[in-house]
Amino acid sequence: MAAFNSTATFLILPIAALTIGYYLIKQFKVPGVKRFELIISYLGGFSALLITYNIYITTESNNKIERNNMAYNTIKNIQANYLEPQKELLEQFPEGYFLYASMLQDTDLSKQEPTKYDPVKRQQVEAYGSVRIFQAVEDFLSTARYDLTGAYVWINNFVMWLQSPILQKNWVLLGFNYSDDTREMMDRIIEKSQSLVKLRAQKGKLTTQDYDAISKNFPIYAR
Repeated sequence: MAAFNSTATFLILPIAALTIGYYLIKQFKVPGVKRFELIISYLGGFSALLITYNIYITTESNNKIERNNMAYNTIKNIQANYLEPQKELLEQFPEGYFLYASMLQDTDLSKQEPTKYDPVKRQQVEAYGSVRIFQAVEDFLSTARYDLTGAYVWINNFVMWLQSPILQKNWVLLGFNYSDDTREMMDRIIEKSQSLVKLRAQKGKLTTQDYDAISKNFPIYAR
């Protein structure tokens, strides 16, 4: 119904404008040639208005399409770089437990720590899981300009994850695989993560404000 109303309005208004314009021009007491020139001038001006309106509508439509694409890409980024790395570690229980628990220190999972697991598989799972997290940080630098979530939310997430001693250790071992801008950002994230570990030791528990105080003042050099 809304589309029909828009179409009807688009058709009716120009016809009405043309009719009124023609009627007004006919009221002028001018020779036929002059009246013809007035009609042509009026049509030219009216055409210019239509072209301007069309440009406006096209621009608005493109903006909506771009906004929709950004929203869709944001959802994909969340799925790929926030949910999937955690899901993969959970699927590798019990070997994946240790890295996952160390990444979520605000959630105490120590009572569920498994006693039976394959130590070799654990090391492999943690190496792969670390690479997934590091890649999520690098991907963020590539997508930050087009993500609707808010950069500070991603920084909160990274600062939470990188409190993990396992990730910090593996970054020293595997950081050479990543670009210079990722290395620079990772070093700053780890520095802030370590400050939160110390703050938790003092307070007993971190708050949203503790994370936001870092993330909302964290310089990001998006690609």
